[in-house]
Amino acid sequence: MFFTVLEDVEKIIRDIEASVDIAYYNTGLLDSRNVPKYNSIFDAPNVGIVFSGDWNRIDDYLVMKKNISLIIREVPQRAGGVKFAVDQLFNPKSIALKLGGIYQEKGSVIVAGRVGTVSEDRDSNELYKLFATKIKKEFRRIGAFYVGKEAEGKLKVGWRLVTDDQSPKEYDLKLS
Repeated sequence: MFFTVLEDVEKIIRDIEASVDIAYYNTGLLDSRNVPKYNSIFDAPNVGIVFSGDWNRIDDYLVMKKNISLIIREVPQRAGGVKFAVDQLFNPKSIALKLGGIYQEKGSVIVAGRVGTVSEDRDSNELYKLFATKIKKEFRRIGAFYVGKEAEGKLKVGWRLVTDDQSPKEYDLKLS
């Protein structure tokens, strides 16, 4: 779990993308099988900003090596029709990545991101360790979160660092 602004994480991700041939896919329960594939996270729209103050409602990406095919699950709906799930359940060689970022609507709020996996697969664990190691090396740990230098600077001048901006301010990340 981490707090970052684009300037904090850009070099980390560019280094990872230069060392491993990976692709990113939007996760979720989608209306179509047409899932955008991004060869770089920087090709995805709105990287570094979020449109919700709740980290459960921000863009989430499945990350995996490009040579691995994405498997999309069909999920029948009670009201009829089908949705298409993009997640780790049928993609065990992947990790999940939420970058978080500046909450566009509020301005001085940074919503947390996270990287993780539910898989025991070797490829998944290699990707997770690559991301986690670089984040831990470059960011400072504050409480349960790793915080990028620019995000920490914003915290010091009064910005809120949150997992949900609707939560009381006592749940915001604080410097100790």
